[in-house]
Amino acid sequence: IRATVAANASACERYPFLVEECGNRGWEFAAHGTHATRMISSRLSEADERRVIETSADAVAHATGTRPRGWISQDFGESHRTPQLLAEAGFDHLAHWPNDDQPYVMTTDPELISVPYQSELDDVQLLWHRRTLPPRYPAIIEEAFSVLHEEGAGSGRSFGLGIHPWLFGMPHRIRYLNEALDKLVAFEGAWQASLGEIAAHARAEMTSSS
Repeated sequence: IRATVAANASACERYPFLVEECGNRGWEFAAHGTHATRMISSRLSEADERRVIETSADAVAHATGTRPRGWISQDFGESHRTPQLLAEAGFDHLAHWPNDDQPYVMTTDPELISVPYQSELDDVQLLWHRRTLPPRYPAIIEEAFSVLHEEGAGSGRSFGLGIHPWLFGMPHRIRYLNEALDKLVAFEGAWQASLGEIAAHARAEMTSSS
């Protein structure tokens, strides 16, 4: 499974060895704000929000050599301006809206693709906030995926699984992540794709059908 790394500016600057390791594994990078403790919200001015977006993109580009095309918002935070500002900054997709199971076009100029994110299955939401016991995790993930796998036989579905190393990387939890991933890769006909690949495929399909 090739991951898409949600990389904030601070992490890119502080942990270059992790950026290098993720790159060596062929993982994709998406911009993720500046710090884990700083969310975008409507309290920011437009100028400040533009600055956050640009700082995030520049940090990922400097660390990886490639400017990110995808954005995953810190803690799902954004203002009413965020999608449009992302589009103007050169991003072509985002992945923090949980309101669908298929990618769709957002009403920005230029157009952004929203790639679904199953926020309820995010490990912080599920294990940290809702206190679901880790041994239950593999079965929950398998059940959710099986429903989308069946529904997607005709028109496709997107399944994004959010993982945070500080939480699931603990020795007493990591086995349950491994078990869940083993269950996912056992499904036949599932496309293991990066965030950018999903967005590009969705955009091509929408273009060809219009």
